[in-house]
Amino acid sequence: MPNKTAADSPAEELEKLKQLNTFLQRRSIALTPQELKVLYYAIQRRTNADIAAALVVSLATVKTHKNNLISKLGVAGKDGFQKFLLEMAHYRL
Repeated sequence: MPNKTAADSPAEELEKLKQLNTFLQRRSIALTPQELKVLYYAIQRRTNADIAAALVVSLATVKTHKNNLISKLGVAGKDGFQKFLLEMAHYRL
């Protein structure tokens, strides 16, 4: 898992997911629980394969979730999504 210095405990991960969800809800962005997890892992710079393994889903499912995220976040394609991820990484999620 790239750029992950120490694995978060399940409690820490749950807290960070709640924080991320609150952040997004304040901006009127509603995500499904799986989309939220994909976004959380993407912010941590995990690869699609890492995300798929963590969520026990296919690589195609992760890509579908990312495409849905691009639409729901209102960013300009994959480049806009990457910029969003970089900005979110500064929140230390």
